[in-house]
Amino acid sequence: MAGITPVNYELKFEPSFHNFKFNGTETITLNLSKSTNSIILDAAELTIKKCHAVQGTKIISAKPSINEKNERLTIKLAKKIKGKAKLCIEFTGILNDRLLGFYKSQYKDKKGKTKYLATTQFEAADARRAFPCWDEPAVKATFDVTLLVDKHLDAISNMPVTSKKNVGSKILYKFGRTPIMSTYLLYLGVGEFEYLYGKLRNIKIRIVTTKGNKNKGKLSLDFTKKFLGEYEKYFGIKYPLPKLDMIAIPDFAAGAMENWGAITFREAILLYDPKTSSTRTKQYIAEVISHEIAHQWFGNLVTMKWWNDLWLNESFATFMATKIVNKFYPEWDLWDQFLDDAMLQAMSLDALKNSHPINVDVKHPAQIREIFDAISYDKGGSVLRMLENYVGIENFRKGLKHYLAKHRYSNAEGRDLWNSIGKIAHKPVDSMMKTWIDQVGYPIVVVKRDNSKISLTQKRFLSDGSRVSKNKWAIPIQIEEGNYENSILMKSHSSSVSLKNKDSNFIINSGRYGFYRVQYDDHSLANLSLLIDEKILNHVDRWSLQNDLFSQCISGTKQLQEYLDFTTSYHDEDDYITLLNLAQNLYYLYKLTIKEKFSDEIRTYTVQFLGTIFDRLGWDSKKNEKHTDSLLRSFVITALGKLGDKEILGEANKRFNKFLKNKNSLVADLQEPVFVLAAWQGDKKTYSKLLSLYRKSTLQEEKIRFLMAMCNFKQKNLLLKTLALSLTPDVRSQNIRVPIMGISANIHGRDVLWPWLKKHWKKLIRKFGVGNPLANRIVASVGGVIDDKQERDVRNFFKRNPLPGTERVIEQTLERVRIRSKFLRRIKKEFI
Repeated sequence: MAGITPVNYELKFEPSFHNFKFNGTETITLNLSKSTNSIILDAAELTIKKCHAVQGTKIISAKPSINEKNERLTIKLAKKIKGKAKLCIEFTGILNDRLLGFYKSQYKDKKGKTKYLATTQFEAADARRAFPCWDEPAVKATFDVTLLVDKHLDAISNMPVTSKKNVGSKILYKFGRTPIMSTYLLYLGVGEFEYLYGKLRNIKIRIVTTKGNKNKGKLSLDFTKKFLGEYEKYFGIKYPLPKLDMIAIPDFAAGAMENWGAITFREAILLYDPKTSSTRTKQYIAEVISHEIAHQWFGNLVTMKWWNDLWLNESFATFMATKIVNKFYPEWDLWDQFLDDAMLQAMSLDALKNSHPINVDVKHPAQIREIFDAISYDKGGSVLRMLENYVGIENFRKGLKHYLAKHRYSNAEGRDLWNSIGKIAHKPVDSMMKTWIDQVGYPIVVVKRDNSKISLTQKRFLSDGSRVSKNKWAIPIQIEEGNYENSILMKSHSSSVSLKNKDSNFIINSGRYGFYRVQYDDHSLANLSLLIDEKILNHVDRWSLQNDLFSQCISGTKQLQEYLDFTTSYHDEDDYITLLNLAQNLYYLYKLTIKEKFSDEIRTYTVQFLGTIFDRLGWDSKKNEKHTDSLLRSFVITALGKLGDKEILGEANKRFNKFLKNKNSLVADLQEPVFVLAAWQGDKKTYSKLLSLYRKSTLQEEKIRFLMAMCNFKQKNLLLKTLALSLTPDVRSQNIRVPIMGISANIHGRDVLWPWLKKHWKKLIRKFGVGNPLANRIVASVGGVIDDKQERDVRNFFKRNPLPGTERVIEQTLERVRIRSKFLRRIKKEFI
């Protein structure tokens, strides 16, 4: 690549739904700083028909050769060239069904007729499957796209259509030239679309769907307008394209993709039906739309130089998505949910020895797929939240604005961002952030109080309880003592701080802004438990204290009985994340110990705790109740039912039977718990009903609800039926993980899933395709159904059936299994 710079790609594609292939031609305008007769590009799964170079008026013949393994196309020119030149290539490719590159998506129209559309997913390194290019983020160029399609089809790309003309039986769509951008952000879409139109100033906004679905795009159109305008305000930089399309795709591996000006989504994340969509879906649609719009600046306007800085894109969009949605919908308590979801996911993964730093070394495309995980998205987002709190909200915003203005239409690295924020805030941001970005894991701060002195010691927190001494972080520590607050940046292994008053209570990391856990001495913790009981502590701190304590039970620092005793302080609790996290922890303990003699003791305590929450919430929503009540209700009803609460199970059955007679009798928020519990106590007849409902449903969100329910039977033969269904055309390849993850979470699926996966592995791979990001979810689900005695079996299986890009996930999954097995052995000792 050295010495060769692509300036512009002129691309023409002609996709065909008769043979699922496409013809392509491209002319790449190049600058060559050195004389050369060899040009190497990225290309995969393409057949090169012809190629030549043009310099001035001279045509230079060329010979192509593709190395399939390395995905490289080498073009040997008949003579050396230097300066400005054009490279012309004619090629054909496949509209594959693996949900990457230029691929086909299949769906049925209202009359049940099978239809196809062609769409693209180029991130991380799959533009090379559509056209030869320099397929890396730092090699930016402009793109002129033309699509030749059948008369009844529409075409979409990143820019608006500049001309349309008939060519024989086809239409030639020509699109405007894109801004300078990376290959992974290019978009091509061909199909029978319909549109819902909107506008923000002179920016044309469209919700794009398959025929008959545009009315379900109204909510998304509203969100798009609101959030786009708010991002412009926040960054102080106008959205730079003349249009923004939000496109619902029937088959889509990820949740959504931020192609510049043409964002693609799974249908279930863009289409909303007030009759059948749940509160959770509405919230999720808002978050994902906000996330993808954030990328239009952070990722598209300014792009990371290489994939080791992927987190810059993803964690930033994760953080900003929450901030912008929260501005419009503060009653959703999104920052609280961010803590209980994003931060805990990240902390769980980062407490493994097999985690990885945020800034991770990436050599080849398969490794890139592995790092689209909770570290790149959620840990990064949490660390940004910690940084914003450390430098102040306004300094943080000004730093971002400075960074985006400085690097627009170009590439940047993490340190460029820290320099911008540090410069504005006059704080050591770069040196502090290095400790969080470049090293794996996070600290636990051990706190000991002696009168008015507190000593702090930091060490890496690991869920397996092992000790690693060398890690050190620059930790922004906040100590709250009544109304008095003290902040330090703790850079050494240990530190000591004086309190104002030797009798006062204190709390560290109030609001859990810092990405670390705290372990208090027994006396300080006992004092805090009294403040929880009286609700003197704020809700985030009440959530955080029990969460830290539970993680210390898992790592073996504390005994489970200490945690259970501590939870008695929460009998009067009414906060969403605190109740949810406590309920999840207790339910997890019940599932973990279900085969043990003392299981009843834990079950009784869990039922009692969940029962109190249910008594407050009831089955039906109340007028003006909190947004989060409906989210909590769903979990509590499902858990109580599975714990064997007869009244809950009876009511669920009653409501299910009523639903079968009248679909409108059951509100969307209660459908999942009711269907799950109908299956839990159901039989073959119930299974047939759910399967029939699944097949008849046309809305993706609804379909997934029925599919999830079919993972919740107790009978092994019915669970095997659900798994068998996942291999049929009835389940889209994008949803293949749903039955597998659902059965992995079912205590009755423990003996079923792993033998089935081994037996049908090759069929599964054929269905979802090598290189599909869903593979990691499927591999991780194995962890839910095995114990550490089966580790060797799992290792041997994946040795015989290697799947590139899942190696790290296999290690993480097995480590989690060892931690869980060890935890169970400790609980047994404690309770027997």
